[in-house]
Amino acid sequence: YQRRVHGTLSECLFFFVMATFSLEVEATAANVKKIDCEAYDIVKRDAWVKIVLGDQEWKSSVEEGKLDPVWEEKHTFTVKDVNTEKLELSFFLGEKQIGTTGTYNLDGLKKGVGTYKGLAVPGGKVDISLRALDFGKDPDEEEEGADDWMSFV
Repeated sequence: YQRRVHGTLSECLFFFVMATFSLEVEATAANVKKIDCEAYDIVKRDAWVKIVLGDQEWKSSVEEGKLDPVWEEKHTFTVKDVNTEKLELSFFLGEKQIGTTGTYNLDGLKKGVGTYKGLAVPGGKVDISLRALDFGKDPDEEEEGADDWMSFV
């Protein structure tokens, strides 16, 4: 964002103002009942997620002994650059990370609208929801190319 500040008549200064935005993330639930705990050397079945955005990190509560935890926990992150920052989601059983870290772009979110994201992990999946609180596309705006799929006929 750019703000124009006027000094004297002969001066015109431009200051770049770094705006920050808010992203609400909800760790919803997971279901990894099909995981082979022995094959992955899992000692504790204590499920939790770690979510990272830039230098911010948040961890859900630990659901002890569950392979189908329900968290429904929310955390709000500060977003510095919607176009370049990416959210990272990791799933753990005990201290062992299960699967790879999922990475999610923020620039396609709609303002105020929850967007479901899933992370496939061995034996199941992890669900989160992202909601851009004060940034993103207008939810009433039609996306380019969002016409009826039959309109070409």
